Amino acid sequence: MSFFANLFNLGPAETTPPALAAPQPTYNFERLQLLYERLSRFRESDLEKAGEGDALIETVRQITEALIWGEQNNSQFFDFFCEKSIFSDLVRVLGLRRAPKKVKLQLLQTLSMLIQNIRRQTSVYYILSNNHVNRLMSTQMDFEDDEILAYYITLMKSLAMRLDTETIKFFFIQHPEPTFPLYIEATKFYSHRDHMVRATVRTITLQVYRIDDQPMRRFVLRHAAQSYFSELAGHLRELWRRLDAAAAAADEDDMSGVQRENELQQDLQIYLSDVFELGIAELNEVLADRLLNGALLPVLLAGLASVSRTPTAGAKAATIAPQVALFLIRQVLDTFHSPVLLEPLAQALLWPTVPAALAFALPFPEGSSSVQADFVANPLRDCFLSTLQSKEDRNFLLAAGIVHGCLTNRRALSQTFLETAGLLPSRQPSETKKSGYPGKAQASTRPEETPQTVTFILEAMGQRTSWQIEPYKAFVRILIEVVSAANMPAAVHAVASRSTSLTSKEAAKRVHELVREATAGEDGGMWLVDTFCEEWEQHKAALPHLPEFFADPRRLIVGGRASLSSRRPSQRGSGGEIQKAVRHLLLTRRQERLLRGLANSNTSAGSHIGGEPEWTKRSEETLPLQLPDEASSRPREGNPIAVTADQGIACELCKTEGRQPRHLMLDSSWLVLARSSSSTAEVTTVWPIWQVQSLVDRSDPRTLQIGLNAHKPGMPPGEAVAYNPPVSSYFTLTLSFQDVGKCNDAAVHLQARRRAVRSQMVQKASTFVEACSAVQGTAHSF
Repeated sequence: MSFFANLFNLGPAETTPPALAAPQPTYNFERLQLLYERLSRFRESDLEKAGEGDALIETVRQITEALIWGEQNNSQFFDFFCEKSIFSDLVRVLGLRRAPKKVKLQLLQTLSMLIQNIRRQTSVYYILSNNHVNRLMSTQMDFEDDEILAYYITLMKSLAMRLDTETIKFFFIQHPEPTFPLYIEATKFYSHRDHMVRATVRTITLQVYRIDDQPMRRFVLRHAAQSYFSELAGHLRELWRRLDAAAAAADEDDMSGVQRENELQQDLQIYLSDVFELGIAELNEVLADRLLNGALLPVLLAGLASVSRTPTAGAKAATIAPQVALFLIRQVLDTFHSPVLLEPLAQALLWPTVPAALAFALPFPEGSSSVQADFVANPLRDCFLSTLQSKEDRNFLLAAGIVHGCLTNRRALSQTFLETAGLLPSRQPSETKKSGYPGKAQASTRPEETPQTVTFILEAMGQRTSWQIEPYKAFVRILIEVVSAANMPAAVHAVASRSTSLTSKEAAKRVHELVREATAGEDGGMWLVDTFCEEWEQHKAALPHLPEFFADPRRLIVGGRASLSSRRPSQRGSGGEIQKAVRHLLLTRRQERLLRGLANSNTSAGSHIGGEPEWTKRSEETLPLQLPDEASSRPREGNPIAVTADQGIACELCKTEGRQPRHLMLDSSWLVLARSSSSTAEVTTVWPIWQVQSLVDRSDPRTLQIGLNAHKPGMPPGEAVAYNPPVSSYFTLTLSFQDVGKCNDAAVHLQARRRAVRSQMVQKASTFVEACSAVQGTAHSF
């Protein structure tokens, strides 16, 4: 933990006066007078004498304790403090050039404690009066020293908490020249390296912006327009370029750099959003102008425009990569809800023509724009639409996420705006005339037509079939929420349902072909069971929360687990292809069922109160490969079980602490180990027999090594040992038998039943796939 974190969270315990925790009435007025006399005798030259600095620190500390106690118990103490202008003396000493660091630290802490602990309104007004606070904030100190800066920032925060419509007159001085030292000095640390300092600066500025004092607000607005908001836009621009550089250098094995840069820019975006959410129109207009012209348009849209440009010397330094631009645009849509900021950005992305005033700020290729009255043709829209048709899966998914972000951010983007952008079909001509955007070309379609952007997303279902599971589930949610968005006609939802149904059937036919080829192989395609069950388990999981999904910097990394395409190596020639095909089938089938369920229930995909919509949660559908009696016949660990000579084989379980007697039960569906006691036994371990592998130990043919596979990580079943504890997807058991014959009998039983059960499951998989290719999916209930 940094020094700043220690200070801001708890404060240095060794210097906290005990009077704060439990003030004791051990002070008297005469003692306070004596302490004041000591303080008043100090001169700057005294600080050069040995020990004088320590004496001053002790004097200030005792005065602080006495004042805090007196302010709460005896008003005479604070009256004396005011009469003798002790606060002014403390500020004076703080500004002495010869004052050593330890003295300044004590004074800063003392002032913070006084401001935090005074309760009487008259005491507050005295502390803030006579321009003491403004002189204090303007005092020059060594802010390169982390300790001094931390105490100074803490003092600033304490003062800011006293800001309100009554006290603002003490902080904001109008004559002879308007000045606001607390605010001005705080904003100088907007980009400090320590996040606790930045957080405090943001707290202070937000506190200032909330105060409804018109003269002060005019001053702050002028300062923001002239410097602060421009500096924030420049800082955001720099953070985005650093993120771009970190993403270019990162890989799946080292995400620390890109993660750090992403968190920095996210924190700044959240702060800027907090400013917008205050709802101060004049402030929002200035902030939106600075962000658009200083960061969003020249960086994000320039990065997007580079999709269609031939790289030139120096271009890399001026722009960011297209995927980083798309990644950040989606985050902007998730973070901000202000029309004054998002409308110009979305116009530049999606409108076929843009206002001429906006066009001057856009990174158009030279000679690519043509004037149409007050609107200019927008080639950036073509750049964006090209990403929805891109062969680069990553760029496509990010672009689809932007379409989704626009359609779901209705606080900022109205129905008419989205119709003009071509994300919603246009209403009737009479309604279009009421648009608040006259004179522009329309990208929108007729009411019965599917918008072009939605068409591109629907087409991707059949084209992008090799994605990893998480990006694929994100795509499923995007598609469902886009076609079910508010004001999207039911006809578009119906088109999506039909397209999904056709895609699902085509996927089922492809899987059926691959299954037929696999079952004709030497082992009858027994390995298909593992592939199918693993994909089934993964596809049932909850659909990702899209703002979190698109805020994850792994969306930017190519290769390995972070990539969209599945690159998992397979030990079998067609295993990887079947895995992709099965995943494609299961997710398009789930998508089809969800679309039908939403249509049948007349429920909007986004209609829910709090939390995630019910339809996005984990599916509880039963594995179609499960045998009819498998679940009902499962023995339960801890339950008794009868042991007879023909139903079990005596053995010993080999554990690190020694061998323990067990019975391996000859169950047809389950691996069952039991702890025996005469004619009855207690079940200790149960596992599906089709997930069990057994091998006779070559070094000791009386020993049977058993492996238990799982399709998702979990705790070890019964007495099994996790291969990679504590949570694993592979577990082991070692059994020792009295002779080689019994060991072979146990191995033969386990292997034969594994093959028999898997054979039945392969048949059920084939039947399931045939049904998917022939029959429409049933509506998903939720």
